[in-house]
Amino acid sequence: MKKKTRALPLKVAMIGGAAKEKYFLNQGYDFTWEVWGLNAIRPNERLQNGWKPINWARMFNLHRFEHLNRDCPEYIYWDSAWSKRNPKVPLYVLDSWHGLLANEQMFPLEELKRFPRGGRYHAGSFDMLVAYAVHLGAVEIAIHGVTLATDSPISEPISARACLEYWCGFAEGRGIRVKIAQDCELFYQYHLVRSKTVYGADDVRLIEDRTQC
Repeated sequence: MKKKTRALPLKVAMIGGAAKEKYFLNQGYDFTWEVWGLNAIRPNERLQNGWKPINWARMFNLHRFEHLNRDCPEYIYWDSAWSKRNPKVPLYVLDSWHGLLANEQMFPLEELKRFPRGGRYHAGSFDMLVAYAVHLGAVEIAIHGVTLATDSPISEPISARACLEYWCGFAEGRGIRVKIAQDCELFYQYHLVRSKTVYGADDVRLIEDRTQC
């Protein structure tokens, strides 16, 4: 009789657009980790960055196909082309891409409704990924290259950073270790500054980093 092997606990590293290779490599990820990416954010493909190959476990694009086709058709082209070059990597979507993906998987949005607020509190893809990792029973989550706090509201909802931090706290409350890499802009205090400076004439910095003080 063949002896059953116990599956390794799930550990997930999520890669954002501002990820820096030095912080990624220094974490010592091995075969026990799954590396997740989304929305054509694959820094190892940008040759000028010098990234080494990443062994992607899952890829995601969590936008309706109709909306992508209307607003960002280039993402459909990029992700479908990548999927065909990497057919072993499942690419999770919210609805069908009509045969454009080599390994299309439906993201289980309905199953996440068992979480607080009926699974309705999501303001970005990364918080959905954290919720999904919790759903899968992950024991550890690492996040790289997420800078929601300084992004323009045109590209991300204003509440995206708070929402992601909420789901990180939700994961930690369930005993899951959440690591935030140094290339992220999460868990900092951001505040407005009132001044009498003149735009263009005075040296006004739109983002003043005092975390190193």
